[in-house]
Amino acid sequence: MKRFYCDFHIHTCLSPCADITMVPNILGKKLQESGIDWIAITDHNSTKNVRVFKNVLRKYGVEVLPGIEVQTIEEVHVLGYFKDVDTAEEFGEFIYSKLPDFEIDEERFGYQLLVNENDEYIERETKNLSLSVNLNLEQVVKELKKFNALVAYAHVDRAFGVLYQLGLIPENLKVDALEFRKGRTVSSEFSLPVLVSSDAHNLDSISQPSMAVECERRTYEEFFKALKGLGERRLIIESQNNR
Repeated sequence: MKRFYCDFHIHTCLSPCADITMVPNILGKKLQESGIDWIAITDHNSTKNVRVFKNVLRKYGVEVLPGIEVQTIEEVHVLGYFKDVDTAEEFGEFIYSKLPDFEIDEERFGYQLLVNENDEYIERETKNLSLSVNLNLEQVVKELKKFNALVAYAHVDRAFGVLYQLGLIPENLKVDALEFRKGRTVSSEFSLPVLVSSDAHNLDSISQPSMAVECERRTYEEFFKALKGLGERRLIIESQNNR
């Protein structure tokens, strides 16, 4: 088995609350410096920047797991991880159709920028991606599962996390993991696998990784096996890392 150092919650310049410096080549260099070689791009309610980041980051030895962060009616953030970019983009189009048709106030919420492989801004997304989609938590999880996504509750113990918003982990919904933000105390009381990620919206939030995955290669299938503990694959959290 190989050990890959991971951060499965990173935003790009498309997310309204992210810094405009979150462009592919600058991010690639920062990830190299930090020793991170496997990430997920998880912009708010959109997958429009996933393809270009996946293509560029490979030049820096970083593999991208296509992802998204959806905000439900209850204002719970849910992470979805997809097998490939095509599937991610298809789901992204579906989620985009469920967003209210409100134009973003860039002075208040920030810019939402599409970028090319040369770090050039090519388009501004005008629909406000920071709003909740017109789906509740159960509906979002079910829709993600229709696309065979792996599903995690994002930053469960802080604002927009399921515990913070609802006060509990719904037992009737089949999610695959809980995520804690890097630097937070990771609770051991839950039966679900735990991910530790940066939720990076700027370059300064990216540093030495807090999680590794032991598996054969950096693919959706191997990540699935690590979440389920199959075939000696496993997740390794900060205190266990012996780098």
